[in-house]
Amino acid sequence: MALKNTSTTVTSLCSIPTLFLSLTLICTLSVTLFFLFSNPKTQTQTQTQAPLHHLKVYISDLPRSLNYGLLDTYYSSSTFDSRLPNNPRHKIHIPKNLKFPPYPENPLIKQYSAEYWIMADLMTPDNLRTNSFAKRVFDLNQADVVFVPFFATLSAELQLGTNKGVFRKKVDENKDYERQREVLDFVTKSQAWNRSGGRDHVFVLTGNVSVLSCS
Repeated sequence: MALKNTSTTVTSLCSIPTLFLSLTLICTLSVTLFFLFSNPKTQTQTQTQAPLHHLKVYISDLPRSLNYGLLDTYYSSSTFDSRLPNNPRHKIHIPKNLKFPPYPENPLIKQYSAEYWIMADLMTPDNLRTNSFAKRVFDLNQADVVFVPFFATLSAELQLGTNKGVFRKKVDENKDYERQREVLDFVTKSQAWNRSGGRDHVFVLTGNVSVLSCS
């Protein structure tokens, strides 16, 4: 009888770790499945992601001289900004005829570069753009807004750096004034402006820009 009881006890004791191991595996599997299917990355793989609603932007066809051409003017000038020490680090030499010149390192100019980066984003091909809320369209009728790519701040800073005394004055020596006048003449005669009266047009103005009236 003693041997029989011993055998029963051994069998009973061996079943306890087996049962514990089984329960552990079940719990582990359950937790794993829970985190797997509650993970947003997993869900996006199994569900159709909602399309991103872009702001559709049409770019006004301004002459290059009013945006990237101003960078050509800046880099081709032999005159340093009169407001800065004559430090060559503020002005680098770049190859001529670049389609998209880099923005100046001049700290007085670089801090006001929003229009440059907006333009750069819109000009970047769709397959190279990520997480952008805006999408360039080439059909005016599809556009939500019309972006006017005038590098207004750079235009103003070029004038301030060369002849600050005439800044904000309507004189021939104020090249910034002439450029602003050219922008308004071009834009207000365009089909896009006539369609909306300019209500959907976007001008980016930062820093020391002195703005002319569209009227």
